[in-house]
Amino acid sequence: MNDIENSNYYVEKIPKENGDHILHREDCKKIPTPAYREYLGNFDCCEDALEKAKQIFLQSNGCIYCSKECISSKTEKHMR
Repeated sequence: MNDIENSNYYVEKIPKENGDHILHREDCKKIPTPAYREYLGNFDCCEDALEKAKQIFLQSNGCIYCSKECISSKTEKHMR
């Protein structure tokens, strides 16, 4: 899935087993409920949103469903 221009992005407050905080677009089917996510803002691309997420949680990575362009290969196996 490609980035959608001017999308709202969120980062998970609770890390995955590997320590990653996952970045999601607001229309992602895997986005956590509001209590478990933090709003990052409106961005043109996931790269900009990920940069913001890393200011809050240094170990942040993209979601394999909505932010594939921003996920590292080592993280992908932990998110399924």
